[in-house]
Amino acid sequence: MSRMLKKIPQVAVLLPTSVKVSRDMRRGILQYVYRHGPWGLHIIEGRNGEQKLVRMKEWGCTGIIGRLYTPELVRIAGRADVPQVLVDPEKVFQHSGHQLALHSIVRSDTVAVGRMAAEYFLNRKFIHYAYVGEVRGFGWSVKRGEAFAAVVRKAGFDCHIYGALSREEQKDAGRERDRLCAWLRGLPKPVALLAAMDNRGRQIMDACAWAGIGVPRDIAVLGVDNDEDLCETTNPPMSSILLDAERASYEAAQYLDDLMRHATRKRKVIIYGPERVVSRRSTEATQIADIVVVRALEFITLNACSGINVPDVVRHVKASRRLTEIRFREALGHTILEEILRVRMERVCTLLKETNLPIGEITGICGFESESHLGVVFRRRFGSTMRDYRKSRHIQTSNY
Repeated sequence: MSRMLKKIPQVAVLLPTSVKVSRDMRRGILQYVYRHGPWGLHIIEGRNGEQKLVRMKEWGCTGIIGRLYTPELVRIAGRADVPQVLVDPEKVFQHSGHQLALHSIVRSDTVAVGRMAAEYFLNRKFIHYAYVGEVRGFGWSVKRGEAFAAVVRKAGFDCHIYGALSREEQKDAGRERDRLCAWLRGLPKPVALLAAMDNRGRQIMDACAWAGIGVPRDIAVLGVDNDEDLCETTNPPMSSILLDAERASYEAAQYLDDLMRHATRKRKVIIYGPERVVSRRSTEATQIADIVVVRALEFITLNACSGINVPDVVRHVKASRRLTEIRFREALGHTILEEILRVRMERVCTLLKETNLPIGEITGICGFESESHLGVVFRRRFGSTMRDYRKSRHIQTSNY
């Protein structure tokens, strides 16, 4: 049983919120505090000009949880004689004798991420594969690519690995773009490509657009982290691997609580890895050979929520309506109108899950004439009202 606390814990949370995994971890920690607190918190997000905690002892710090992502934070944590749970610490901190080596850690299983990506694409029957790592070539990125390539090669296929960047290219995306575009053009098509992280995946998709390469027609792109802001706003929306970082940080906060209560002194390693692939259009329909259908799908993806109809699609592909409908149904098993509605409803669901926009506003954004019409279509398709759907998804994302 946990021992009783004599005062409210004062915990420093060190998580750079520019990183999606860190934002998920902050959410997990705050959920633990909400349910089992109170804790006094000082959250360091990595913003310019934010208040630091240089003198942890004077602040009354009783625990630290997070990433030591600057030399200053390493020094501060090293001097602090309090329980700590460190997120993805560098290997040097884990060597025997280092002042931080005895602390508990939360560590990513980056190898499992690469394996899940490979299995996802292998199940979709690709024969060409590629990997683009993080620009600075960090160890976790290299391992992710090696794991991806190992699974692919074991299945009998080759994997093309994008080479290391020069210092100038690491600092300037504009200097890298021509090289990246040339490499993407040179890949055998269609190819299944894993990007080390979502931001890199978005960069690849922008390069594909610049180079005239179709996504997903020529290159299917899969990112990692499932940063909705990045994934939902690419063209087309980008598939990504969701990590179970929120669960891991909740568990880490729970363990830090035990450490602060002196209920345990054991060092613990908490692993977070891939939870699931969130599939979007960037990995769909790549194997469709009919160029008329591919062009129709690209046009629908871009314009479905702008009020287009079937004649607009037919005019774009420059074929007869009858021929287009026949070829569309042969390739996808449903009509052009059904595809337009599917894309619209996919967008409705995304906005219901991930925003607090009023339903009336969502109606207009997604190309429906009235909220009542959308309500009827939604209930027929999903068996619930939009409000009930939104409520149930918000509840699911807050549970562990």
